[in-house]
Amino acid sequence: MGSSSVSPTGMIWTVFSLQYFLCTDLLMKTIFKITLYFTLFLVLTVFSSYVTFRIMGAKKTVAVPDLRKKNLIEANKEIMERRLYIKIDGEEFNQTLPAGTIIRQEIPPRERIKQGRTIRVIISKGPKRYYMPDFIGLNVDEARDLAIKNNLKIKRILRARSDAYEKDTVIGQRPTPDERGADRVSLLVSNGPFDVLYSCPDFAGMSLSAAKELVEKMGLEIELSGYGSRIVGQKPAAGSIIKRGDLIKLKLEHKEEQRLRWL
Repeated sequence: MGSSSVSPTGMIWTVFSLQYFLCTDLLMKTIFKITLYFTLFLVLTVFSSYVTFRIMGAKKTVAVPDLRKKNLIEANKEIMERRLYIKIDGEEFNQTLPAGTIIRQEIPPRERIKQGRTIRVIISKGPKRYYMPDFIGLNVDEARDLAIKNNLKIKRILRARSDAYEKDTVIGQRPTPDERGADRVSLLVSNGPFDVLYSCPDFAGMSLSAAKELVEKMGLEIELSGYGSRIVGQKPAAGSIIKRGDLIKLKLEHKEEQRLRWL
């Protein structure tokens, strides 16, 4: 007969192949769904992160406080109130601001910035410690040379009369030699002795030795002319107003010549 028949083994294989195909198809669909869900989750996560970042990035802006001349405790308090940060970017010597005080800041005051920013500042190390020499007793030129040698600046020179110091001699200073820290000094310089006024004596008839003694006592200068030991003339005239340091011109003549003139 020409009828065909399927063996049991063939039927089993056919069923197994069909089940395998169905399982494979189900597995692929499952993998596809998982991949789709994961991709969707990833997209949503990225989108959510982006939105969150945009929202967080749009932080409130605040005005930068003026931190200059404030110590770190005061500055930190103002910074924290605005949710900012502070960073010390260096130190410098400063003659007017004490150590630990802010000299300047990177971001200027009143500029608006986002919260969370860091403001860099420079703080003072205090005044530089300079050695202050003793200028008293030096003349003005010597004082200038000494100041240059010690990297000091003469801030100003004041003048005053002094009977104890010659003219152009330093008689006082600020700061004093036992003070430290300043890079400038002010000097008080003698302008010579006080003016003492006299009525010019009558030197006529005086001996040269007596005239010299009187001139020296009064602090006057003397200029002699002629020869002899007796004063016969003077300039300025007796009774004129003179002051210490003035020049008195005296004319000399021998005593014998005077007698002959009167004969």
